[in-house]
Amino acid sequence: MVTRGFRNQRAFTIVDALVTLCIIGVLFGIFILKYPPLAKEARETALRSGLFNIRSSIRLFRIFNGRNPRSLEEMVEKKVILPARVGADVSAGSFFEQKYLMDHSVDKKGNIVDPFGNPVMYDPLSGAVRVTTKGYEHW
Repeated sequence: MVTRGFRNQRAFTIVDALVTLCIIGVLFGIFILKYPPLAKEARETALRSGLFNIRSSIRLFRIFNGRNPRSLEEMVEKKVILPARVGADVSAGSFFEQKYLMDHSVDKKGNIVDPFGNPVMYDPLSGAVRVTTKGYEHW
């Protein structure tokens, strides 16, 4: 009788392992189907945020320098010095130095790229920024 119980328990562990593997396989399959849309949505959000930051930096550059930057690289290299507000006393003489545009992802040529890996285009005459990724050209 002891042997019989041992066999039943042994079979149960094999069935249990197979059921567990099936459940893991199903969950993995669901994840694989859901991942690409989530990754695309994350890239779109990063693109929207990145374009907003670049355009805001161009406006700030125009305000302080009276002209549009000659290139996006100029905004990455050049710094702006702004007064830092410390409490209620603005005349404390505190300043902070910051680049107009913080470092972004760049390609091998040094051009700023969007989250999809395509270059960001900049027109210095109009100050317009656009991406070259198909489907997002008019963002």
